[in-house]
Amino acid sequence: MNEFLLIHYKPGHQSNLQYWAMGAEQHPSITLGHGSLDELKAIARGKKVSVLIDAHYTTLESVKIPSKNRNKQLQAIPFAMEDHLAEDIEDTFFAMGKADENRIPVIAIKRNLLKETIALFNQQNIHIEALTADSVALPGDKSQWCILLDDDSALIKTGSSQAHCCDRENLSVILQALLSQTDEADSNVVRPDTITYYYKEDDTEAESLLQDFDINIQLQTYKNHALEIFVQHLKEVQAFNLLQGEFTPKRESVTWIKPWKSVAIAASVWMVLHLGYNSIIGLQLEEKNIALTKQIEKEFKRAIPDARKMTGMRTRVERRLKDLKSGGSGSSSSGFLQILSKVSPALSKNDRTNIKAAVYRNNYIDMDLTAKSLEDIEALKNKLAAIPGIKTVLSTTVEKDIVKGRLRLEVKG
Repeated sequence: MNEFLLIHYKPGHQSNLQYWAMGAEQHPSITLGHGSLDELKAIARGKKVSVLIDAHYTTLESVKIPSKNRNKQLQAIPFAMEDHLAEDIEDTFFAMGKADENRIPVIAIKRNLLKETIALFNQQNIHIEALTADSVALPGDKSQWCILLDDDSALIKTGSSQAHCCDRENLSVILQALLSQTDEADSNVVRPDTITYYYKEDDTEAESLLQDFDINIQLQTYKNHALEIFVQHLKEVQAFNLLQGEFTPKRESVTWIKPWKSVAIAASVWMVLHLGYNSIIGLQLEEKNIALTKQIEKEFKRAIPDARKMTGMRTRVERRLKDLKSGGSGSSSSGFLQILSKVSPALSKNDRTNIKAAVYRNNYIDMDLTAKSLEDIEALKNKLAAIPGIKTVLSTTVEKDIVKGRLRLEVKG
C-alpha cells in the first residue's frame, strides 16, 4: 500500500512549523502534524510527497484559448492571464491543467519562487512528486462555491479552477464583489446555489462574517488545520501539477544506475562481440564438418565400392576389416594378412619373377606371375612350398619368350 505525505507550505516561513498530513492510499486513517522541514526529512522517506503552496503565492484561473494545439496554448496563456496578475508575465511560470469546454485551468506562480521552493525541499532530500496551489485541493464548482477561513485569511473558490484570496476582515466585501460579477453578461462567474463555508471549530467570529448574505450557506468545521479538507482531494493535487515543462523532475530513484551505465554498455558490447565470434566459429566448424563428411564418404566408397548407401559407414568399415583379418568364415590363421605375412619374406627376395596381380578368395591367394623361364617360376613355387603351413598349386603357360604362371597359396589343413 503506497503511503503519502501532504505538506502545506508557506514560502518565507521555512524556519517555522509546516503542517502535514500522512496516510496511505485506500486507507481511511490520516495522521495530522506539524514540524520543521528538517523534521519532515525523516517522515518523508519512502512516501509519495505532495506539496501545497499557500494560495496567496499563486493565481488559479480558467482562461479561454480557442486553439487545441498544446504549443499554441502555451504561447497564448501568458497573454490571457496578464490581466489577472500583478507581476510581469516574463517572470511568471504557468502550469496547465486539463481543458474543459475550451477553457483551460492555469496556475501562475513567480518563476523564482518555484525554483527556490523546489531547491529548498531538495536540500532536505524531500523529493516532491506533485506541487500545486492549495486552492486546487479545495472543493467547489460554479454551482457550489467554497470558502475556507483560517486565522489570518480567506480563500474563496468560485469554480473548479478559479480561486481568490483575501484578508479575513475583507471576506464579506470580496464575496459581495464576486457575487455582483455574476450579474454581468460577459462574466465567467456564475451565481452559486450554495456556498460551503469551512472554518475552525473554535472560531467564534466565523459565522458572523457571512451573516448578511441572502444565500444558502452550509457550515463545515475543521479541528486544527485546513489540511483536514485538502487531504480528502489528493487526486486533484496529483492531477494538476506545477512540476511540468522546465520543472519536470528527474527521477531520483534511478540515479544509482548512472555509475553502472558505462559498465552495462561495455558488457552489452562484449556480449554482442562474443555472440558474433561464436556465430563465425560455428559457421566455420559447420563448413569443416561438411568437408570432412564428403571426404569420409569418398574414402568409404574407395574401401567398399559396392556400397549403395552412406549409412553406418564406421560399422560397415569395421566389419569389412574384421572379415579381411579373419578371412571370412574360415579361421583367423587362414586370413589374407596371415598368408601374406608368411610368404612375404620369400617373395621380397625373389628377383627373377614378376608378380602381376594377387587376388584373395575363399581363404587362398591366387598370384599371376611372369618370368623368362619355367625354372624361375618353379624355383619360387618350391621356395614357397617349403614354408611351414603353406600349400602351393602352380599352373603355367609359355608364350614366345615369356612364361606365365598362376600360383595358388593357401594354408594347410
